[in-house]
Amino acid sequence: MLRILLVDDNPDDRLLCVRELKREFAQLEIEQIIDPQGLEAAITADKYDLVVTDYQLRWSNGLKVLQAVKKRDRFRPVVMFTNTGTQEIAVEAMKAGLDDYVVKSPKHFVRLPVTVRSVWRSSQLKRRTAELELRFQSLLNNLDVGVFRTNLAGELLEANAAFLQIIGVDSLSEAQQLDLSQLYRTEIASKQQRELELQQPEGKKIWLRVKQIKIEIDGKSFLDGIVEDISDRRQAELAIRELNQTLEQRVSDRTNKLKEVNEELQAFAYSVSHDLQEPLRAIQGFSSIFLQDYAQQLDSEGQNYARRLRNAAQRLTEMVQDLLDYTRITRNKFPVEPVDLSSVVEQVLNNLEVSLQERKAEIIVESPLPVVLANEAILIQVLANILTNAIKFVNKNNLPKVRIRTDTRGEMVRIWVEDNGIGIEADKQQQIFRVFERLHGVESYPGTGIGLAIARKGIERLGGKIGVESRVNQGSKFWLELTKIENCA
Repeated sequence: MLRILLVDDNPDDRLLCVRELKREFAQLEIEQIIDPQGLEAAITADKYDLVVTDYQLRWSNGLKVLQAVKKRDRFRPVVMFTNTGTQEIAVEAMKAGLDDYVVKSPKHFVRLPVTVRSVWRSSQLKRRTAELELRFQSLLNNLDVGVFRTNLAGELLEANAAFLQIIGVDSLSEAQQLDLSQLYRTEIASKQQRELELQQPEGKKIWLRVKQIKIEIDGKSFLDGIVEDISDRRQAELAIRELNQTLEQRVSDRTNKLKEVNEELQAFAYSVSHDLQEPLRAIQGFSSIFLQDYAQQLDSEGQNYARRLRNAAQRLTEMVQDLLDYTRITRNKFPVEPVDLSSVVEQVLNNLEVSLQERKAEIIVESPLPVVLANEAILIQVLANILTNAIKFVNKNNLPKVRIRTDTRGEMVRIWVEDNGIGIEADKQQQIFRVFERLHGVESYPGTGIGLAIARKGIERLGGKIGVESRVNQGSKFWLELTKIENCA
């Protein structure tokens, strides 16, 4: 429904206008205005979409009608339809906001409906555009980031409130007086993002993130940009870096202190273990002599005590020796070189020959065995400790059976020692590699509880890894990983 105010004090002209407009518009509502009171009431009621007015009125003129309408709503369209106006009046009216001008004559009446439709559509478009611009401007002014536009000459054309606040000024004119060449670069090809430090007029320095894009409007190039104050973030990053540096230094200092303490403890353990050997040899030696020379003078209980004394001294001697071995592997530096696994396994089997025969152990070695990067002495000790456990921790009704094999995993060789022993519970499989960790009593399975700790430390010193796969009563598979040596003659 189009609602029109028709302002004209000539009834014949009004009739002709109404006739032509109704031919053009199927849904039309026309209110005819013939005096100032009617005009004022209609403008106040604001129930119209468009105004068609004559210029020459007995009680006023078209310019005053135009001014009254535009004062109320600058987007409300006004068409002047008259035969009394001049070209100067038409120009003045257009400057005042007149939307169109049609000469009132019999041959021009038909032009009025076309002009009205065109002006109405144009006004609707202008209103929607203005509303969008208003919403957009409101959005820009409420953003926390600055938005700006420049031409390629580097002249600031537009900016929102946040931009002005960020650079430290109150108005666009003040911003246009500043040298902001470092802020927007006109030589960019399309898009750019960067961070920079900017000094505000009062001297305060802030950090900004700037995003720019080059655009074209009606053949002219502009730069649109977004500016964000990242000073807080930069300060936080600086604080974090300083804190990290402080923490790194503190960690380094603490690590050095722990290293010193650890070295002192290792030296102490080595010294104590070494110094214990002499009195332990004396205890073991004299207890053996005592049993040989004076056993007949003791009753059975006395002989039992003497034997317990000798055996305890023997166990303590073995424990001290293992502790010395562990400390030696931990403290000393060992050269690594190509080592033939076949030779190492052969030496281990020779060293354990007596124990293997006593336990009637079956050892299966799957050849060929590769060459690895290691230290021969350490590797012999590691494999000897693992193999000793493999033939020791077996059910009494079973004879030990051990399989030694290898497989290749990339640049590493995994050495497997698989037994048919009593197995290890899953939650204990890491515990067994710690010093003095025992899962069984000395009466059931004698030992010092250091053997696997020595194996772990030895393999780690060689740059390798050690682990176990095991299930209770289904045996264990101990493995070592060392670097493989290719084409070693």
